[in-house]
Amino acid sequence: MLAVQIVVIRWTKATRGAPRSLERAALPRAFPFDGGGAAGVCVVQQHRLAEDDGFAPKLVREEVHPDVPRVVDDLRIAPDTEGAFRVGFFGTRHGGQPKRRMIREALQVAPGEWVRLVVNARHTSYAGQHYTETVYNIACGEPVPADRFLRGLPDHELDLQAHLF
Repeated sequence: MLAVQIVVIRWTKATRGAPRSLERAALPRAFPFDGGGAAGVCVVQQHRLAEDDGFAPKLVREEVHPDVPRVVDDLRIAPDTEGAFRVGFFGTRHGGQPKRRMIREALQVAPGEWVRLVVNARHTSYAGQHYTETVYNIACGEPVPADRFLRGLPDHELDLQAHLF
């Protein structure tokens, strides 16, 4: 089983600086994972914490795939040897700045492990400017325990966050 949990935090200039930035820094970057007990599949969950909702966590997407998809949002997933997977990153999309290049194979996740990839971006449109931090928690194993992303640090982590201001 492959578990992919995406946590998106969205904010504006109103909470960019102190003291509200401390509130944002304390937000969770992982949640309990309910894989539904299905073996041999990929479960994708996406949580959103947005400033305009008071940073209240919301599960906005949950998908169960009969096979591991090659692409999940900005992630590229490829099977590797002995039940492991290689995870890549397609780069900054949706008009986010600064632009980041594609990384074909950023991390490897083996059975029993979990990895984290973190990226942030600044978005500008006619409606104004907002910022996002996206955390990709990815676990491999049979089964993936509900508290997997809450227990300690990931086995591997890639932090692609940039200074946005």
